[in-house]
Amino acid sequence: MILTIPNPQIFPSIKPSNVQNYFRITFAAVLITGLFFSALAVSVSAQDPTLRITNPLDTPPRSLTITQIDVTGAETRSESMILATAGLSVGEQITIPGPAIGDAIQRLFRTGLFSDVQIYQISRTGSQVHLEIEVREQPRLDRFEITGPRRSQRRDLRDLIPMIPGFAVTESTKAQSVNAIMRYYRERGFRNTEVVIVERDRDEVRNRVTLEFQVDPGRRIQIHEITFEGNESFSDRKLRGELREIKRTNLWRTLTRQTFDQASFEEAQENLINFYQQNGFRDIRIVEDSVFVFERSRGREGIGVFMRLEEGPQYRVRNIAFDGNTIYTEEELIASLGFERGDVFDQERFESNMYGNRRNNDITALYHDIGHLFLDLDIDIRDAPGDSLDIFIGMVENDIATINRVEFFGNTKTHDHVVRRNLRNIPGGNYSRSAIQRTVRELAQLGYFVPENIMPDLDVDFENRKVDVIYALDETAGSDNFELSGGFGGRQFGVILSARVNFNNFSARNILNGESWRPLPSGDGQRLSLGVQLTGRGYRSYNFSFQEPWLFGLPNSLGFGANYSYFRFSNLSGQNERYEQFSTFMTLGRRLTFPDDFFTQVTTLRFQLFDSAFPRGLIEPGRSKSLSLRLGLNRNSLDNPISPNSGSTFDIGVELAAPLAGLDQYYLADISFTQHVPLFGRLVASTGFEYGYLGWFNDNNRSQYQRFYLGGTLLQQQQTFYQNNIELRGFPGGRNGSISPYLNGEPIGGSIYSKYIAEIRYPAVSSEQVTLVPYLFFEAGNAYADFDEFDPFRVKRAVGIGTRVFLPILGLIDLSYGYRLDGIPGTNVNAGQWEFLFNIGSPF
Repeated sequence: MILTIPNPQIFPSIKPSNVQNYFRITFAAVLITGLFFSALAVSVSAQDPTLRITNPLDTPPRSLTITQIDVTGAETRSESMILATAGLSVGEQITIPGPAIGDAIQRLFRTGLFSDVQIYQISRTGSQVHLEIEVREQPRLDRFEITGPRRSQRRDLRDLIPMIPGFAVTESTKAQSVNAIMRYYRERGFRNTEVVIVERDRDEVRNRVTLEFQVDPGRRIQIHEITFEGNESFSDRKLRGELREIKRTNLWRTLTRQTFDQASFEEAQENLINFYQQNGFRDIRIVEDSVFVFERSRGREGIGVFMRLEEGPQYRVRNIAFDGNTIYTEEELIASLGFERGDVFDQERFESNMYGNRRNNDITALYHDIGHLFLDLDIDIRDAPGDSLDIFIGMVENDIATINRVEFFGNTKTHDHVVRRNLRNIPGGNYSRSAIQRTVRELAQLGYFVPENIMPDLDVDFENRKVDVIYALDETAGSDNFELSGGFGGRQFGVILSARVNFNNFSARNILNGESWRPLPSGDGQRLSLGVQLTGRGYRSYNFSFQEPWLFGLPNSLGFGANYSYFRFSNLSGQNERYEQFSTFMTLGRRLTFPDDFFTQVTTLRFQLFDSAFPRGLIEPGRSKSLSLRLGLNRNSLDNPISPNSGSTFDIGVELAAPLAGLDQYYLADISFTQHVPLFGRLVASTGFEYGYLGWFNDNNRSQYQRFYLGGTLLQQQQTFYQNNIELRGFPGGRNGSISPYLNGEPIGGSIYSKYIAEIRYPAVSSEQVTLVPYLFFEAGNAYADFDEFDPFRVKRAVGIGTRVFLPILGLIDLSYGYRLDGIPGTNVNAGQWEFLFNIGSPF
């Protein structure tokens, strides 16, 4: 990149009579200046790093104040993002020539978003300078082609390559594409696969490029033999189970076809070493290994792997001692370390409990959470008689580190105060590692930033015992979304069309500010939702809601909304049925500090009006009005709102509709809990339950619209808005497929329900463009007429598969395919059938 002044005079004029003297002087000056400035990163180019200055004889280093910075060449990246990444700002003093310009260029290059970056000096007046940052974004993909494999493989690879026409072609997306291709063939047992990416048909004007993936799949060869020598403590079979990267092909693993590559082999050896060290064998060594190809039968080849081991003794802990600890007692530190005298020494567990574990109760966390960032640990593990170990841990606790500054950048749409109110680190306060982790979680929960790209960084001042905390944010394109869905509800309902717009980062205070309409005022974290659903057979629904999560700048929420639904159709007997419903509500929420600040208390006031022109179940014709007050207590500690890896949700509430004159009465209580636990790798398990109970104060004016019906998803149940629908995968729900007590062949709803869920999921793809999370599930539930019939273990069960897809423009889509283990008596919903369900929105 180049720092230049437009139209510079490179050198002063030289008289012919003095050419020789000038030549000597100029040569020496250029040589000395070149050596001096060779250490300064004034100009860098991705293809040809160069150094250009205006006049090497007249440009000594000088401190200048930036008065203006122009950004040119950016097509999709904002000026604020480029300036924030470059680290240059108006009013800042920099030295020219000096490292600041080179550092700015390097920072922009490291983002991988630009193919060329140049910084120009436009003008200089006294001690002031005007700069221009000129960038060229990475070319955008026009199309890509795959050559080499068979047609079926090309079709599979096209679906796997994470490239979309119109999106930037970066080294990251290239690497992801190559990895996807390599993984595809590796999983199918191919060896020596090669992938070459060739750029062609580059359009410099449109900045578009066509990519050709030249793929050589290699040959398929399988691992058929893994043998060990020297393994006295564990059998060959046990050790093979630890070699997860190179499993042997056998009768029970005919689909594995695991090929061999050096990286996987080295990783498998590391896994084997870790396994031994976790079981106390600190001195384990692989003294010899070999990989060979052998002829199996009929000319077919297989791969064999051989390893010779030296296990050494199994060590146990004899003594643990700490020195220098003044804040925590030795007993507290030993409990945090997780070892007792006589335990088998586990190297991996020891290190995680010293420096960082998932429970965040390691020794380092104990000190970092109370400000001791500069904790110094000196660990000495000594051999003792009888294959034992003495562990000595010396500690220098040092002074408490205080927060100097808390900064953030990258929030191009969300206003600063929305980010700032979610920060748990306060300037002047003590440093806390858990506060940083909590801040990352709170920012991810907003849904405005890509969770994987929220990167906290520390700038530590060791001398003054201070630290700056900087958060790098990446605004997601999916905070606002448009939901459009359709379906067919059978002969009675016809085609069902549904549309909804969710503005999850709305700004009501800027409605009258014309400059803020891009396309709508946004950035204040408010939520506005508008929806409509229509069918060709007499059904329509309209709804509106608004929520302010921080009322008057405090962590108190205010929400309100309204809903209207109308349904009219002719039943199978030729009779006209009509149902109409209007409701409006207002909610007040308050964040609590006890038992912890994950808890919120929510109060909801709701008015509902139902009008029915035909009896159905226990619903009588006529109008039904109710005014209810709900008190709820919620706790949410999820780390990711789309696909949680850890945390839990807990909800308990009571809703009361008092027996007032002219109003229907009831009371309702419900409780639910869901826990998410990481298993191994990226696998996550979720389990949970729900219970609900509906009762009445007396026998008069009983409301029947709150009875429970299980099955289907809320999206598919909207035409039965006069029911209290509970989602349950594997069952269709609706008028003729709900889990409910039945009376004369009609579902009447239960006054009690129970529901249980278990799910294992794997976040296969997680990027700014798309998130893909396939899962396996088990769900069960039932609705009961009263307590006499209630049995929490008498449930309807279903198992199945599904996937959640998050697209910025549509939001979260949930697709499931469930197999029923139980049927619903009296209906066509039988056991042994599959049910496909579609839903929009997060299940958590």
